[in-house]
Amino acid sequence: MKDRADYARKGIARGRSLVAMAYEDGIFICAENPSSTLHKVSEIYDRIAFAGVGKYNEFDQLRIAGVRHADMKGFTYSREDVEARSLANQYAQMLGQTFTHEMKPMEVEILVAEITDTPGEEQLFHILYDGTVMDQRDFVVLGGDSEAISGRVKEGFSAGMSVKEALDLARSALAGEDRTLEDGDLEVAMLDRNRGRRTFTRIADDDISSL
Repeated sequence: MKDRADYARKGIARGRSLVAMAYEDGIFICAENPSSTLHKVSEIYDRIAFAGVGKYNEFDQLRIAGVRHADMKGFTYSREDVEARSLANQYAQMLGQTFTHEMKPMEVEILVAEITDTPGEEQLFHILYDGTVMDQRDFVVLGGDSEAISGRVKEGFSAGMSVKEALDLARSALAGEDRTLEDGDLEVAMLDRNRGRRTFTRIADDDISSL
C-alpha cells in the first residue's frame, strides 16, 4: 500500500497545481495549464464543477463518469437532486476500489465544487488518489506543491473577494516568488450564481487580460 501511495503521489507531483476558492459570486477555479484544448476544469451539472490534477487521461475518465452519473440522476429524479456530496462519494468509491484492488492506482487528485443561491454555503470536496474525501472551507489546493501554495493562498484570502482579487491571488500563489505566470499559462473558470440555471463559465485568455 505504501508503494502504491508513493507511486501515485510522485505521478501527481509531476503535474501542475490548481487553486479553487470562494469569491463574492460563487467559486473561482484557477489552474496552471498552458494547453488551450486539454482542460483541467469542466462543468459536471448546473451548479457543479469538476477539476483534476495529475494524469490527464485518468481524471478525464472520472469527469465523463461524473457527467453520466449526474445526467442520469437528474433525468430519473429531478435536477435539484444532483448534489456534489453524493458525486464526491461516488468518486471516492471508484478511486478507493482502484487503489486497493488494481495493479496501478490512479495518479490523480480531483475536486468537486458546488454553489447554492446563498453566499457562504459553497461546497468544495477534495478527493485523493486513495479515495479519501476532504470537505474544505473557503479554498482548496490540488497538486504536488499544495502545502506551499496553500500557505500563500491563506495569507491573502478573505471572504467576499471580487473576481479580480481572486485571480490575482491565485496567480501569485501558483507562481510563487521565483516565477511569473502569463495569461496563456492559466486556465480559469467559475461557478457564478448570477448566471441562472447553468452557472459554469470558462474565462478566455483575452478576458483574463482585461480582468
